[in-house]
Amino acid sequence: MAAGLGFKDFTTGEVLTAADVDGYLMQGVWVFANAAARDAAVTSPQEGNFAYLKDTNVTTYYTGSAWANLDTTGMTNPMTTTGDTIYSSSGSTPARLGIGSTGQVLTVAGGVPTWAAPAGGGKVLQVIQDTQVGLVQTTSTSFQATGLSVSITPSSATSKVLVLGSISISKTAGANGTSVKLQIKRGATAIMDMGAQSAFTNSSSSNDVGFSAICFLDSPSTTSATTYAIEFASSVSGQTVYVNNYGPADTVVSSIVVMEIGA
Repeated sequence: MAAGLGFKDFTTGEVLTAADVDGYLMQGVWVFANAAARDAAVTSPQEGNFAYLKDTNVTTYYTGSAWANLDTTGMTNPMTTTGDTIYSSSGSTPARLGIGSTGQVLTVAGGVPTWAAPAGGGKVLQVIQDTQVGLVQTTSTSFQATGLSVSITPSSATSKVLVLGSISISKTAGANGTSVKLQIKRGATAIMDMGAQSAFTNSSSSNDVGFSAICFLDSPSTTSATTYAIEFASSVSGQTVYVNNYGPADTVVSSIVVMEIGA
């Protein structure tokens, strides 16, 4: 059997040779009763030859070294629902991954794709704010309420709580060393103390200092309602310090913001 010669457009009057017959006309799909009949008839198969076997209803082709079955079945579609996806579960075996739920992400578990809830690490889960507008003042060196207080209920005991504060502070004329002390409390526990440096100007004059920022990342380790508050005090007993003592009444706003951060 000659090797296939591809395609040829014969012209009128051209002589059809034996090589033409073997190389062009004999290159279709041959039909045999079975593989034994094919092998008996085609003793020198060439790469690209095709033969159909009636006993098994299989089309075979010659690879250049052996006969192989031609896969004519295609892939069986395993999908059943809109949104399904196909993946290879074992070798080239197609498998169905059903559509996931809203908000889920595609990940890998055990070497195959699967749907899962997104990781919560670093994600802001909730935000709560409180503001204070009215004037608050004290001459005490013990911490007093500023009016800034919020309650938050963490959704997980592994969550952290970020506390942010922006407080308008000032001090009255008096001792040079007077400053405003600020702290953050969780419930009855002080968790962050800024010391006596806020509004310190080393001046005996009355000073409207402006806003002081306070920030702390807490790990409350609870899912119970938890209160965070910002308190203030004078660094010198008898010397007055203020929150929101600037400009026309009710125009200065101090605030506290707490955020639950997923672990």
